[in-house]
Amino acid sequence: MRVVVRSLAAAAMALTVATVIPASAAPSGKTFQAPFKVGSTGGDSFSYHSASSDGTVTVGRVYPIPGAINCTKGGPWATLYVNLKATQPVHKVVVSYTSAAVDNFTFALVSLRDPERNRYYGTTSVRGFIAGSGTITLKPDAGQGPFPRNLRVQFGLQQSSACPNADAGTIQFTKVQVS
Repeated sequence: MRVVVRSLAAAAMALTVATVIPASAAPSGKTFQAPFKVGSTGGDSFSYHSASSDGTVTVGRVYPIPGAINCTKGGPWATLYVNLKATQPVHKVVVSYTSAAVDNFTFALVSLRDPERNRYYGTTSVRGFIAGSGTITLKPDAGQGPFPRNLRVQFGLQQSSACPNADAGTIQFTKVQVS
């Protein structure tokens, strides 16, 4: 009887330990929600760019100087990200959003990358007018191994640079699902 009780106790302890997984060691099939980590942002002096850990990303640019010679490379971008320790290849990343108001020259992007090797395993973008709620799905490249490895899902807004222009976008990212 003691052997059975010890075996059951060991099994229960193993199950308890197996189900307590920190976010940094997330297996495939993991869902992330705010707060997200704030990633890179940038743009020129005519740009506005902001990313908040609550999932809100906003970019805008007003460049009033006309002419082909006066065009600059200043389109803004702002990103958020989540890190995961993948134990197997990532087959799909689905990023959900709400409260989107994004114009035709601002793009919502989702990427999967290895931040240690600075290697991308795929990027997808939604171009064109985006309004309301929806999802962005990325199906990454297959060659992600060896495992386990640290991967990063990066998502946000990026704006093209044109002149003259007045463009803007804001979006509330709510969830990242990795499978």
